[in-house]
Order: sequence, then C-alpha cells, then structure tokens
Amino acid sequence: MTRCGIFTFAFSSLLLLGPATAQQIYSREPAKGQIIAGQKVLVDDGRCPRGQILEVTGGTNPGLRNRQGQSTERQRRCVARP
Repeated sequence: MTRCGIFTFAFSSLLLLGPATAQQIYSREPAKGQIIAGQKVLVDDGRCPRGQILEVTGGTNPGLRNRQGQSTERQRRCVARP
C-alpha cells in the first residue's frame, strides 16, 4: 500500500469512529461536578415517555455564585431518541 493509501484509510477510519463514540447514554444522571457547564448528556433512567430520552445540560456550581458571578442550574428535558 502506498503512503497516500495508508493515510487515506487512517483518516477515514477516524471520521467514521468519531460519530459512533460521540454520544454516550448514561443509565443515571451524572453527579454534580461530573459534567461541565453547557455540556449535554443523554440519560435513560425511565423518566421520559416511550420514544424519548432525558437530555441534561450542565450548569455552573451554585456555591460559586459569590465568587464568579451568576450561576445556572442544570437543565433537563425529554427529547426524541437519537
């Protein structure tokens, strides 16, 4: 195989691997501090109706409100399953 062929194979493998590992589905909501502000994770804990899954968006730590300005709580909503 030529170097160009090897490079093309490696690059295409990485492109295909990326979307497959991009979205992990948790069975429980991660504990405080486990997801960063703005990060979205999917949680399949049975709270949402059939065909939907819980999407949790990380917030900032309310305990840091006085030191770093405004804090936000985690957002939770049911979305269609991927």
